[in-house]
Amino acid sequence: MAKCTVVGIGPGKYEGMTIEAAEALKDADVIAGYSKYVELVMPYFKDKEFFDNGMRQEELRCREALRMASEGRNVALVCSGDSSVYGMAGLVYELSAEYDGVEIAVIPGVT
Repeated sequence: MAKCTVVGIGPGKYEGMTIEAAEALKDADVIAGYSKYVELVMPYFKDKEFFDNGMRQEELRCREALRMASEGRNVALVCSGDSSVYGMAGLVYELSAEYDGVEIAVIPGVT
C-alpha cells in the first residue's frame, strides 16, 4: 500500500530527531518538504529522491507528497518540530480524501 508519512524532524539537526523519525526517513523512497528542512536532512539520506518547494506553498507540497504516494512510492513529508503542532499533518489528512489508497502516518518530533 502507498504511504505518506508526515515526519517531525525536531529542531533541525539529525541528533535532535527521534529514532522513529530517522527510521521513517531511512525507509522512504522520497523525502519531501519545505526547502530548508529538506536541506537539513539531505546529507544523512543522500540516496533518496527529494522534492522541495518554498515558503507558503504548503498545499502544493502536501498534494505532491500525496500524489507520489498514490503512485506507490513511500513518501516522508518532513516538518520542523512536531508534525502535528504547526506542521503539515492536519493538511495532509484534509487533502488525503482526494488520493485513493494512500495510507497516512504521523510521526511526532521534538517541539
